[in-house]
Amino acid sequence: ADDDEGRGSRGTSLRAKVYDMVDGEMDSIVEYFIMLLILANVVSFLIGTLVYSGPGDSEVPCPSSKHCLLLVDAKSSFFEAFELFSIVVFTIEYLLRVWCCLENPDYGQYGPILGRLSYMTSFFALIDFFAISPYYLAQFGLVREINYTTALRLFRLIRLLKAEKYLKAFGLLDDVLAENGPLLTACLYYACMIWLFTSTAMYFTERYNPEVAVYFQSIPDSMFPVALFLTGEFPLVDFTPLGKFIAGSMAVVAVAFFAIPTAVLGSGFVRAVEQARGIESED
Repeated sequence: ADDDEGRGSRGTSLRAKVYDMVDGEMDSIVEYFIMLLILANVVSFLIGTLVYSGPGDSEVPCPSSKHCLLLVDAKSSFFEAFELFSIVVFTIEYLLRVWCCLENPDYGQYGPILGRLSYMTSFFALIDFFAISPYYLAQFGLVREINYTTALRLFRLIRLLKAEKYLKAFGLLDDVLAENGPLLTACLYYACMIWLFTSTAMYFTERYNPEVAVYFQSIPDSMFPVALFLTGEFPLVDFTPLGKFIAGSMAVVAVAFFAIPTAVLGSGFVRAVEQARGIESED
């Protein structure tokens, strides 16, 4: 098949083989290699922030990265080489995807130009593009920091959804959310209302409490610790008597705060699984 034949027909052409290799089912060595490279990039990004050495011989943790030598700086040659290797691989992969995307009828039906432009503006293609473009922009001096860019490829893990077994699982989740949407929306509304009222109450009772006043200087400030309280966690306990009463009430409310949505989703999944099994048995 000619490269510019945008009909999206799958065959034994080179373009079709490349499509199956880089953008078909999750069953090729190339796809698994890309996945491992994505994970390696994320791990590299994480360990690069480790402190290699601190100021002097002090055992006090470094106050900020400006005063510390990070691993990414101490072993810059390794990280830069790995970054370059990753960018080269990801760039080749991106170009191959753009070239062979016409094998997908969703894009091939528009022809060689519009089809490829349509693919390039799709979600996964944009993630690919933004993951490699900062590196090239840095080569022209348009941006400074490039260490974080390949971590964006963590989003490519969503490509696991291409596997049919994952599609079925998330298809069930979509059915459950759609079926129980009104009830979950009502739960969310009441949860936000409880969050706002309790944050306001804790603000008025604890704003002058010297032990915890720093966390309740305003209602917006009090919303973060109150959100933790509503999950059942109480990192702060030195409240006024009235504050203790409110906090204790929140501990009771927190049970319903999570129990109702959990029960709704649980029962919804049971029904969805039973319906899916019924459909499979009929087939």
